[in-house]
Amino acid sequence: MATFTNGTPVPADGNFHIDPLNPIVSVKYLSPWHPPGVTEVLSGGTTACLGALPDGTVLKYIRDRDDRHAVHSLNVEKAILSALGPHPRIVQYLSDNDHGIVLRRAENGDLRRYLLTTQRKGEHHPTIPLELRRKWIRQTAQALSYVHSRGVIHSDMHPNNLLLDANLDIRLCDFAGSVFGELDGGAMESTRFCLPRDWRERPGVRSDLFALGSVVFFMLTGGREPYEELGDGEVEERFGRGEFPDVGGLEGGYGDVVVGCWRGEFESAGDVLGFVETVEWRGSGE
Repeated sequence: MATFTNGTPVPADGNFHIDPLNPIVSVKYLSPWHPPGVTEVLSGGTTACLGALPDGTVLKYIRDRDDRHAVHSLNVEKAILSALGPHPRIVQYLSDNDHGIVLRRAENGDLRRYLLTTQRKGEHHPTIPLELRRKWIRQTAQALSYVHSRGVIHSDMHPNNLLLDANLDIRLCDFAGSVFGELDGGAMESTRFCLPRDWRERPGVRSDLFALGSVVFFMLTGGREPYEELGDGEVEERFGRGEFPDVGGLEGGYGDVVVGCWRGEFESAGDVLGFVETVEWRGSGE
């Protein structure tokens, strides 16, 4: 049951209600629902869910069908996936129906969940090989380079939006908040993946590359986000001053990739990819 901050239940009438203890917050109770054919809810965010379909595919659908922003975002995602077309580094868009968009299922879920559940947390758990993480870094740069070449700014690069297929290959997903020409899903990166800037400034190549640096940091630290021990406000202040976590101990020689993304030393994702491939080549000779 949904409740206000004082513990009283939110009326199940489908309307917004002001929280008695926090008048600037409005709360709406949403009755759980699944579109026809959905056999299991795989995951869900604030506006949309992913549901398993009997044929092994996934339906992305909106939680609140009256939420105009959510409807707009799903339409943005459909348009962008249609424009991107099939690509080995992008989640595969199959079709749409009255309830949402149908996507190919990623057998190994998202990168965050996979890394945190597989990465060594003690002596009885295996460590993810550096060679696999090298592949992920290269493939993530490939994904970003491709979407930028098609005029798309992802706007929300982070480990949850990197899927892993049956071969543990990267598939970039969630374009509901992305920018493509006049289309703008309205997303902004989470704190530890966000380029310091005026919040009214539209995302661009530079902000996507900054987020890429934090993603690579996450991959190489066993699932730690930059400054994860600090509060969001302190992280924003440090990023704003150009202060970033130490990368000297990162495996594989990727510290320069991470810092270069954070400090804006790359002009494009293609430049990052070229540098990553050079680092990978050097590492193969070690």
